[in-house]
Amino acid sequence: MNKKIKVLCFTDDAVGRDVEMLLPIRFFAERFLNCEFHHALNIDIHQIYRIKPDVILQANTIGSNLYFEISKTAHEQKIPLFALISEGNFRTDGSFDYWGFNRDKKFYQDYVCCWSERTAEFLKNEVPEAKDKIVVTGGVGFDRYIIYKFLSKENFLRKYSSTQFTKIIGYAGWAFGKLDHKRGRDELLYWARGDKNKLNWIEEQRIAVHDILKQAIEKNKDTLFILKQHPQENAPERKEPVKNEMSELAHYENAIYLCGEESIHDLISVSDLWTCFESTTALEAWLMGKQTIFINPEPDFNRDELYKGSALVNSYDEFQQMIDDFYSSGRITKFFDTEKEGLRRELIKNIIGFGDGMNHLRASYYFQQTINRLQNADHKPQYQFHFWHFLVYYLIRIAGLFYNRALYSRLYKFKKHLWVFENYKLEKLHSLYKKYVPLFEQFYNKQNVEEKFFNGALFNKLIGRE
Repeated sequence: MNKKIKVLCFTDDAVGRDVEMLLPIRFFAERFLNCEFHHALNIDIHQIYRIKPDVILQANTIGSNLYFEISKTAHEQKIPLFALISEGNFRTDGSFDYWGFNRDKKFYQDYVCCWSERTAEFLKNEVPEAKDKIVVTGGVGFDRYIIYKFLSKENFLRKYSSTQFTKIIGYAGWAFGKLDHKRGRDELLYWARGDKNKLNWIEEQRIAVHDILKQAIEKNKDTLFILKQHPQENAPERKEPVKNEMSELAHYENAIYLCGEESIHDLISVSDLWTCFESTTALEAWLMGKQTIFINPEPDFNRDELYKGSALVNSYDEFQQMIDDFYSSGRITKFFDTEKEGLRRELIKNIIGFGDGMNHLRASYYFQQTINRLQNADHKPQYQFHFWHFLVYYLIRIAGLFYNRALYSRLYKFKKHLWVFENYKLEKLHSLYKKYVPLFEQFYNKQNVEEKFFNGALFNKLIGRE
C-alpha cells in the first residue's frame, strides 16, 4: 500500500463556518486520495514542525494574521498549500479588501478557490499575474444544507421544554452588540467607511428592530420565537450580557435567546419562517426550502443583495400580515413573487456558484491537483523550527491544564484567548466529523460518486470538461 499523505488542517475554531467548509473535503480525501488528517487551531503553528505534513489545508489565507502567517510559512518551507475562501460573497465594486490580512499581496496557495464566476472574473482582472490559479469551486460550506440531516422541530421543542408550541419563527441577529465596546465600534466604522454618523444610525435601527420583534412576540403568544445572537458579538471585550436587538426580549415565555448553543443550520431547520435584519443566513434558508423575511425599518437599507430575494417589511404591521399569511396559507405572497423567485436563482449562482451539494467535490478536484505536486522531483519540504511557535504550543498546553474560565477571563492576555484553551484539543470537531460521516456516505451513494470518480466522469462533469 502506498504511504498515506499527511494533511495538516488548520481551523479558527473547533466548530463553525471554517470547520464546516473543510470536513467535506476531508471525507473525500480520506475516501479517494489516500490521505490521513491532522487538525490544529490556527494559533498552533508549531504543529507544522511536529507533524511534518505533506500538504496544509485551511479555510482561507486572509481572514486573520494567523491564517496569513500559516500560508507564508508553508510557502517558505515549500509545503503545498490548499486554501478555500471563507468570505466568498464579496463585493466587486472595489469596496472590498480581498487581500485582508495578506500583507504581501501574494497568493501563496496553489489555487484561489472562488465561490462564483462573478468573483473569479473580478480577481482575474484585479490580479492578472495570478489568473491561472484562480478557479471556481462554489461555496463549499453551503453543501451541508443539501447533505446533512438537521435537528427536528419536535426534538428542539423537547430539548427546550417548549412542547406547548407548534409554530416557530427564527430570527438571525445582526452585529448590533458591537456598539458596546471599542473594538466592535471600530469594526462597524470600517464597515461604514469611517462615517461616524452611521453609528447613530445603527443604534436607531437596533431600537426599531427590537420594537418590531417585541410587538410580534407579544401579539403571537402561541408562536415560539428563536432569537439567534450574531457570532461576531462573541468578543472578550464585550459587555455581559451583550446589548443587541434581541437581548432585552429573552424574558418572554415564547422567546428563546441563543448565543452559541445551537448551530445555525439546526435553527433554520426547526423554524417555519426565517427572518433577519440583514444576514447571509437567508440564502442558507432558501437552500433548505424556507421562506425568508427581512425586517428593515428603513426602506432604503439594501447593503446585501440577498434582500432582493426575500420578502421585506418596514413595520410591525407588515410583519404581522406576513406571519398571518404564512400560517393561514403556507405561503408569503411577496416571497413567491415571480421576479423574486428568479432573483433567488440568480443570487445563488452569483454568490455560492452552485446549490447542488457538490461544491466540496469541485474543490477536491483542485485539492487533488495540489497533492499531485508531491510527485515532482523538486518537492522537498524544509520543516523549520521556530522558537515562538514552539513557545505558544507549550504555553497553550501548560495553561490548559489549569484552565478556569472565571479566573482566566480576568487575566491580561489570557482573556483574549479563552477560545484557545477551550478548543485546542478539537474534541467538538472530531465529534462533528464522526456524526457527519454516515451522512456523507448516504449522499455519495445517492449521487453514485464512487463509480463516477473511478470511471473519470465525476470531475469531467463538475469542472465542465465535457
